[in-house]
Amino acid sequence: METIKSTSQSKMPVNFNKGLKNRPAKGHPKKFHLFDYINYLLLGFITLVTIYPFWYVLVISLSTQEGFYKDIYHIIPNSFSLETYKYAFTNEQIFRSLAVSLTVTVLGVLLSLVLTAMGAYVLSKKNLKGRKQLFIFMIFTMFFNGGIVPLYVLVNSLQMRDSIWALIIPMAINTFNLILMMNYFSSLPESLEESAKMDGCNDFQILFKIVLPSSKPIVMTIILFYAVFYWNEWFLAMLFISDQEMYPLSLFLRNMILSSQNFMSTGLARQVPEMLKATIIIISIIPVLIFYPFVQKHFVQGIMLGSVKE
Repeated sequence: METIKSTSQSKMPVNFNKGLKNRPAKGHPKKFHLFDYINYLLLGFITLVTIYPFWYVLVISLSTQEGFYKDIYHIIPNSFSLETYKYAFTNEQIFRSLAVSLTVTVLGVLLSLVLTAMGAYVLSKKNLKGRKQLFIFMIFTMFFNGGIVPLYVLVNSLQMRDSIWALIIPMAINTFNLILMMNYFSSLPESLEESAKMDGCNDFQILFKIVLPSSKPIVMTIILFYAVFYWNEWFLAMLFISDQEMYPLSLFLRNMILSSQNFMSTGLARQVPEMLKATIIIISIIPVLIFYPFVQKHFVQGIMLGSVKE
């Protein structure tokens, strides 16, 4: 018994405070270093440079014509007017262009998401015969294409000119988005699909009822990419749309800017005021600003998981 007591008394007490000496005490503020101040200054400068163009366009859109020409490069508004917004929302052409852009964006995102998901799901199967050859052929399209003339001949032969399908089908699948989604699907556990097949699900049911609901980050990321692309696309409309009533908002804004530059080069009065152009720019970016916060929390996770290939 004495030996047991002596050995138990000889044990050193455990120091539970070990490793906590370098931790800051509660209630004390974090110590900032020179790098932190430089980092905050740099990020603040980048933020100002990013926000300033939007703020400047917003100020112009809310200015009167006299206030704008009095001081063109002003940051603080020196006048206030909603006349350009009233004109924009009562102009039939602007409303038609806005409706065309919304229709193209909604239909384009739905079609592109379905086609991209189906292609990514097939290529994510490692036991697929000819998978390597299909992947090489897909990568080839990222660097080489037929050009504008074959594209125009193809769309014209399919009788899609002056229709919204000419703005959707030629760019329905983006190879970069397909690769992102394919890599994400490859990271999903195979037991998820095996259990679904044991329950009698076919490939379409597995894709749309199990795989896509389990891949919310990459789905929201791809939706954001396609939505921004279709909303800002004007080149296809310039090639295939000759009816002004079918102009999307981006092409309508481009033609407005070019028409004002032509009037300025000829020395004539400006037919399209700068305030109206700024107003249409603000109207065109509002849907993206409203839509982006809903997918922002999934954006980083979808990009990181979709861009890593094991």
